[in-house]
Amino acid sequence: MIYETMLITGCGGDIALALARIAREADAVRRLIGCDIHADHPGAAFFDTCELLPRANESTYVEGLERIVAAHGVDVIVPMSEAEIAVLLAAGRLGTFAGVPVLTANKLAIETGLDKYATFNRLATHQLGVPWTRIVGEARPLTLPCILKRRRGQGSKDLRLVTTEDEVEITRQTRAGDLWQELLLPEDQEYTCGLYRSRTGETRMIVLRRRLQGGLTGAAVVADSTPFGPLLHGIADALELNGSINVQLRLTADGPKVFEINPRFSSTVRFRDKLGFHDFIWSLLESRGLPIGDYRAPSPGIRMYRSADEVIIG
Repeated sequence: MIYETMLITGCGGDIALALARIAREADAVRRLIGCDIHADHPGAAFFDTCELLPRANESTYVEGLERIVAAHGVDVIVPMSEAEIAVLLAAGRLGTFAGVPVLTANKLAIETGLDKYATFNRLATHQLGVPWTRIVGEARPLTLPCILKRRRGQGSKDLRLVTTEDEVEITRQTRAGDLWQELLLPEDQEYTCGLYRSRTGETRMIVLRRRLQGGLTGAAVVADSTPFGPLLHGIADALELNGSINVQLRLTADGPKVFEINPRFSSTVRFRDKLGFHDFIWSLLESRGLPIGDYRAPSPGIRMYRSADEVIIG
């Protein structure tokens, strides 16, 4: 048992549900409390209690979170959404909230990952592989076709392909502040990488070649991390990483290029946990000052698939 009572936000979402299952399977916590903006979700099947919490952008969010922490005697908080992490960061309450530890990566990694243009700038400064990236309204795309994406927030939300100069002009007027980004090819060479650096400076990684399904990794195969090692070590150095992040990249003819960093636990967290990459449990242990044990990377070629599950409540 690592903690007595854990609060995981966004408890109706896939990542929170995965973390709840990992915590149960590892006997890492005695009580699991969840919270979300609505109650119509399967969280009750995985959490001891599910509470309602306002959206992160509402003025009552912080007060609501404090209420839940106090009511249940929570002793660790795991925020799930980037919007919540951004609010806690802005409030200077990222490390601890209401006297309770908040489980995230370090501040620099979060500040960089929350802003996709900051991600491009920091990695480019450290001469790490990135696609060209420009701000809509400040510069035109270098080449067409290219990707249009939000500068902040969920990476796949409002993502689209821009192919013509007419589309460029419309986008310039309607989505100023968002990003043009190089279209990375081939599409079938997309990888999601778990990256963890311990408090002693040890870097652990797992690389999965993935196939998307409805915006999530629907299937993946373990890849040899050796060709990606220098890049991932470089990212950990550039971010002064402590904790867990998720790096998304494509392997191009010019080598691997990173198009996004998620400064939170990933939707593949349970895939990875089952393969021995226990980044959630390692984070919990290190937050308590406990040793995390050894890590043996899984063999390349192991396949995994996301499957549907039926949950009955009532």
